[in-house]
Amino acid sequence: MEKLNSAEIGKLWATYMGNSMATCILSYFLQHVEDQDVKKLLENALNLSKEFQSTIKDTFIKENIPIPHSFTKDDVNLAAPRLFEDEFYVHYLRYVTKVGLSLYSVGIPLMYREDIRKFSLYCMESTIE
Repeated sequence: MEKLNSAEIGKLWATYMGNSMATCILSYFLQHVEDQDVKKLLENALNLSKEFQSTIKDTFIKENIPIPHSFTKDDVNLAAPRLFEDEFYVHYLRYVTKVGLSLYSVGIPLMYREDIRKFSLYCMESTIE
């Protein structure tokens, strides 16, 4: 199997870090959300963030690349009082979806290795969905 190129490593690293931050934020939002439809959106986004991180971590382990020191549960206080209304959570998801799609679409042409290219396309398609 081909080695990862620098663009692939960089995009995977950025995706890993961004999703580790999202995991913290979404976990906090889920502590306070009241609307069940919004809760489902947040849960789906959290599951995707965790899945993306897990896939990247597995790839880095296989490639003998250090796992990035990312955001963790130590970086968020889940017991902090509610700061936002449920409507804000939907606006946040809409914004980070746009950011994610922009980053994934820019990165796809730089992905030469088939498994990394497929993963990047999967990230984009899952985010769209």
